[in-house]
Amino acid sequence: MEELATLLAEIKPETKEEELDNVFKDVATKLMSEFVIKKGDDIFQMVEIEFYWYSPNHRDLSVYPRKSEARNWFLHPSGVDITLKSDIIKDDGDISDGDISKLRQRWEDAKKNQEEDYSKKSSYGGILIRTLRKLTPNNDPADMDSFIVGPWNCSDALFDYLPCDGDADAVKFMLPIIEKKNIDGIMPNLKDVLPNDYICQALRSGIDDTHTTEFYNKPYCFYVNKQYVRGWEKGAFPNKPWNKRTQDLQHCNNV
Repeated sequence: MEELATLLAEIKPETKEEELDNVFKDVATKLMSEFVIKKGDDIFQMVEIEFYWYSPNHRDLSVYPRKSEARNWFLHPSGVDITLKSDIIKDDGDISDGDISKLRQRWEDAKKNQEEDYSKKSSYGGILIRTLRKLTPNNDPADMDSFIVGPWNCSDALFDYLPCDGDADAVKFMLPIIEKKNIDGIMPNLKDVLPNDYICQALRSGIDDTHTTEFYNKPYCFYVNKQYVRGWEKGAFPNKPWNKRTQDLQHCNNV
């Protein structure tokens, strides 16, 4: 989908660190108000996502190295990402052939000593899906049962089964795809108007200074304001981003 490719292309290796918060916010706002994930007959809204991006201008060691075009799914030990364009540069140190396994080993070693410049030229990353809301027939954001909370639960919901024999019709039905959708089709309670406080920010879950000393305290988690998704607020779900992870942040921002 060209609209999704254009949106994800806003995050580039040359983007300066001080510009990325606004870029992340713009991408997050659009992903959670203009796009949905369709899997078979089910449609999901993304309501909480986290950004992970390593580049020469943003050396975040918490990011799993990967080599991929944008718009792919990337399943990893922490859940599932929407990939950003991720390039392993062939002349980056000893990565003479662009081998991702070599970069991952160097990354593991670099994390131990927080050697943020371990990779001089490569850039890679993705957007972790932390919480989904299934759009039920009545599409009520106050419905607690419509929320899927936690990155592993989201990954399981999107990638529970795929056919072993590669049946094309089955794959097409079972593989999740991202589609464009108008805001009134996602959040009819907003009456086709996106409020200024629609998106909030928090710290990423589980990231501390052992992962990245420079970026662990950055508010790179973005989520739909709880007042617009009351079911998420009312439900007995763990690790809600507006609780401990907001700290002293002004966590709901105008966009």
